[in-house]
Amino acid sequence: MSYVELFEAPAKTPVKGMAARLSRLPAALGEGLVEVLETGARLREVTRLRAMSDAELALHHITRDEIVPHVFRDRYCY
Repeated sequence: MSYVELFEAPAKTPVKGMAARLSRLPAALGEGLVEVLETGARLREVTRLRAMSDAELALHHITRDEIVPHVFRDRYCY
């Protein structure tokens, strides 16, 4: 003989759903801020490397066409 318990999960009310979404807001804003700051720093690095001569880039073991892949190498699969 087996026993089965039946229960109903409490229905989400619009207020609880809104509260859940609002509770995720600070994390989402933080992630967005990190993305903006990280992208800004990477673009500054691209600008800095583009300002170098080809000889200076050779010292860093990169060519002019490898600047963007070099800067974003940990973020995208280049």
